[in-house]
Amino acid sequence: MAHFPRLPMVLVLLTLFLVLVMHQMNNKDTLGGNTVAEQALPFQKELSEFESSQVEKKPPVNYVVFGSNTPNGESYRSYDYAFNLPLTALAWERIGFRSVVLIIGSRCEWENEPALSFVLANLEARRVSIIFIASSLEQRPKLSQTARAFAVNLPGFPGKDNDYVITSDSDLWPLRKEHYIPRPNMNVVLVHSQCCGFFQMNNKSYPMYPMSNIGATVSTWRQVMNDNHSIAYDAETILNYLEDVFGEMSRGPLIVGKETWYMDQRMTSIRLTEWMEKYGNSSVYRVSDDGFSRLDRNHWNAANMSQENFTLKFDTHLPVKIYLPVNWNNSIKPLINLMFGKDSWQAKWCDDYASEFLHKVTNYLSFGYAG
Repeated sequence: MAHFPRLPMVLVLLTLFLVLVMHQMNNKDTLGGNTVAEQALPFQKELSEFESSQVEKKPPVNYVVFGSNTPNGESYRSYDYAFNLPLTALAWERIGFRSVVLIIGSRCEWENEPALSFVLANLEARRVSIIFIASSLEQRPKLSQTARAFAVNLPGFPGKDNDYVITSDSDLWPLRKEHYIPRPNMNVVLVHSQCCGFFQMNNKSYPMYPMSNIGATVSTWRQVMNDNHSIAYDAETILNYLEDVFGEMSRGPLIVGKETWYMDQRMTSIRLTEWMEKYGNSSVYRVSDDGFSRLDRNHWNAANMSQENFTLKFDTHLPVKIYLPVNWNNSIKPLINLMFGKDSWQAKWCDDYASEFLHKVTNYLSFGYAG
């Protein structure tokens, strides 16, 4: 009589036993009207509801939106705003904001020009959300000013309804965190709301709220800009929206100091006033500037400023041509040291960025030192 090894025989018996048990369980489930898969459905539903609740419980994200036209390379000033973009994103990171950068032009234009491609790579290194807005050349300067008011409508905007969005400029760095952060139970935060007086529009007086910093939840921004108005989400619909408010002049040239120069502020101030008339002022927070001031390009003294005096500055309006070595070393590096610390990784990152940018701008020496 043949003899089988004991261990394989045990495995065979165990396998047969498990097959019989599973068969019985399947029969029981089928006879009871519910398969195992059907019995799992309530659990799957509970799991899905739990996952959804966890998504809802994620804390709101703070976003800042600013942008730049596509430089044309014809003058030194054309690179100012583009160069600032990654540095401005880092400045907002310092106080807990993620940046959304609106670029008027095409990705192709930026990828095919060495200096702009370098800027783009550094924005992506800072994990910035970049939204390109295609436009005709003559309308680009206007859109670079006005598009930020419509950021929440643009394809690719990353914010959710309860996230917070504040407007800014690429040459404006925040310094005092408390000036910009959202306030509990407040839908709107107005910075420098008392600065600019009133203006007249259609026989009505409106307070002028500076676009430098207007903050609101995403859902509130959508109410302010979209309720009872056309929804602007690209170059042409933004221009149509402006035309609805300002008429034919909105299609004309953008001239510094002229009425069209302030279209974005006036338009947003009108919409905010309408929103407050409908929903009231109880959820609007006006930040006080008392005791604080701006480090301004016209009175720049960062190199002589103590850390104590630095804490009394709410923001800084940057000088022009800051990428040139004389301006970088004498004006910007002292500010960066005050913001981040002289030996910080941020200070080194900024230095490396500025240095490499100069190598990418092939004609910077020819225009950089011109008036």
